[in-house]
Amino acid sequence: MIHMKSSNLKDYLLLIRLPNLFTLPSNILVGFAIASSLTLTFTSFVQVLLLVTISIFLYCVGLVLNDLFDYNIDKKERPSRPIASGKISRKVAIVLVIIFTVIALSLSLLVSVPTFGISMVLISLIFGYDKYLKNTQAGPFTIAAARVMNVTLGTSASLNNIDSFPQFVILVFVLTITFVYVTLIGFISKYEVQGFSENIKLYLIPVVIAAIISSIILFTFIGFFKYESLIILVLFTFIMAEAVYRIQKKDPIGIQQCVQKMIVSIIVLDSTYLSGIRGLEVGLAVLLLVVPLLILSRKMYMT
Repeated sequence: MIHMKSSNLKDYLLLIRLPNLFTLPSNILVGFAIASSLTLTFTSFVQVLLLVTISIFLYCVGLVLNDLFDYNIDKKERPSRPIASGKISRKVAIVLVIIFTVIALSLSLLVSVPTFGISMVLISLIFGYDKYLKNTQAGPFTIAAARVMNVTLGTSASLNNIDSFPQFVILVFVLTITFVYVTLIGFISKYEVQGFSENIKLYLIPVVIAAIISSIILFTFIGFFKYESLIILVLFTFIMAEAVYRIQKKDPIGIQQCVQKMIVSIIVLDSTYLSGIRGLEVGLAVLLLVVPLLILSRKMYMT
């Protein structure tokens, strides 16, 4: 039996990148809002709670596996990390992976068969990324696919309710924008040490960000999103403008901070979607997830 001493609690929280966990509920809520009403009922509350819990446990599986597979690298480059430093043994980490996986899959069966299926796909993507793909060109695409599946996980409790053309279009649009955005974060993170070519810095990154923002504006004016989405999109645009500015500079610390802000902005992007789907009050409520994330990120690393 594994005993987690309270004095070592921070090591476990560092291992699972506690601040990052706050980017998960917004993904689930976006998927849930597309597939069903966000009207607060006991059933919907339980469904959302279960889906968020599943998402968190699966994410933790990925983070623990990441540090297990990076053990030898971390011993040299990041020796203070919980597993690399020996504060959490590799045996304990493996047991945690098993426990987290069993809990996530067991809970998914309580929700629906599609939830279980999507959870299995997520586990496959997570393992494939951590074990084989992280340091390849496919790495950013794989982690983006996992984030897309996390949004899809949010739809799984009411997947049969996606039966209208507007719902389908909104789902495809949200998944596409999410995939592009998280892929971009992955590539920036991957090359923050190696550096970018001038063409990527000056053209590709700004163009991709501009395309994301322009697409949301166009999607709103076409009528698929409510105009309230544009209010939170202003905040997202401001953060992205600062990110582009930092990337143009050659300061590695600045680029690392840029990556962290872009991770935080996953919540901002989800809040934009939710404002467009369910109204500004829902978007602003979800945007509050940024607060604990920012507070915790001052004391714990995110990447």
